[in-house]
Amino acid sequence: AGTYQSDTGQTDCDDADAGYYVPTTAQSSQAPCSTGSYQASTGQTFCDDADAGYYVPSPAQSSQTACSLGTYQAATGQSSCDDADAGYYVYQTGQSSQTACSAGTYNPNTGSSSSSACGDADAGYYVSGIAQTSQTACAAGTYQATTGQSSCDDADAGYYVSSTAQTSQTACSAGTYNPSTGSTISTDCVDADAGYYVSTTAQSSQTACLAGTYQ
Repeated sequence: AGTYQSDTGQTDCDDADAGYYVPTTAQSSQAPCSTGSYQASTGQTFCDDADAGYYVPSPAQSSQTACSLGTYQAATGQSSCDDADAGYYVYQTGQSSQTACSAGTYNPNTGSSSSSACGDADAGYYVSGIAQTSQTACAAGTYQATTGQSSCDDADAGYYVSSTAQTSQTACSAGTYNPSTGSTISTDCVDADAGYYVSTTAQSSQTACLAGTYQ
């Protein structure tokens, strides 16, 4: 085993070449290692499976090849590598796993080789979890002024946000107030009652007229 002889009348046998093997005795030929396997040494009776993170694309190979940047292989004995999924990247060669984009970032493309492929969520948007392929618009009543965030902020008391994907909140006008957070419409800013006033914008409460004054 591990040797063969293809001719008659010989005084010795030949070792199996690297990339080949001879599994049993009395063989007249050597067998090539199949795709996904290799043999670096001569005179062997078996081939080695490609390691996770590596591949062997064709038969009769004496070495395995590392998966390139942007690709990975989780299994052994494979003939190719897999592209990094959208939402992931692979930043080193010979990897058996891919790395997820962090919360606040997303990546719509496959085969990415750098963390920079995970783009920050835009202002007005958010990415709540890891490994995301898209960003989500902030809902009405919420906003996000900063990029790369994993959530949106509720409109403060004294403010409202009337539409989606907003980067700022709108202040209630003078003469109106809003005691609630997360408001979505301007009518949530209610008029000051008779006997009260609101002198400036963005107020969460009304002020009673002083003694000696009325409204």
